Amino acid sequence: MSKPYSLIVTDASPLLTLVLAGSLDVLLRPGLPVRIPDAVYIEATRVRGAPGADQIVEWINANLDRVTIVPTDIGIDQQRRLEEGRGIWGRGEQAAIEALERFLQTDPAAEALLLFEDTDVAKRRAIIDLRVGVISTGDFLRELEAAGLIQSTDYILDQAAAQGRNVERHRQAQDDSTTRERLREQLARRDEPPRSHHSR
Repeated sequence: MSKPYSLIVTDASPLLTLVLAGSLDVLLRPGLPVRIPDAVYIEATRVRGAPGADQIVEWINANLDRVTIVPTDIGIDQQRRLEEGRGIWGRGEQAAIEALERFLQTDPAAEALLLFEDTDVAKRRAIIDLRVGVISTGDFLRELEAAGLIQSTDYILDQAAAQGRNVERHRQAQDDSTTRERLREQLARRDEPPRSHHSR
């Protein structure tokens, strides 16, 4: 039996898709701690009043026992660029990779899950540690649905699309079967999803 994944590190795009679908809580369903790199957090929330930004802040604050914002060197560089009026394209993805590398260095046996939407992350698979499973938002949702932890992947994608997100690439499977099989095994070992802050 393979070692279970220890955490989810997410890029900004999945956060935006899920918040616009009103479904950020699906990130908590596998029962893993969720780590959000600082650069990703800033990217997703720095424009106050932007669709989903305030809800992401509120959701993180409501789940501080399970959701952590991770400081990175990339995040420091990103803040400097913002102050100087320079571009920050790609900093969230780079911060996610930095956060993963730091986490994996703490435990030689650790394994992690990276949730992404940008195809550049998949293309950069060669530079990501082999102990990191890379999975798209759509495939992540499909595994949750198969495990009975959400009712419908299509419903969530439809809700996000209704708010202007381009989710068509998530209608079809994208990821390597190994990551999905590993996640499926892990979800099958769970007793019950955390559906609220109150235990039943």
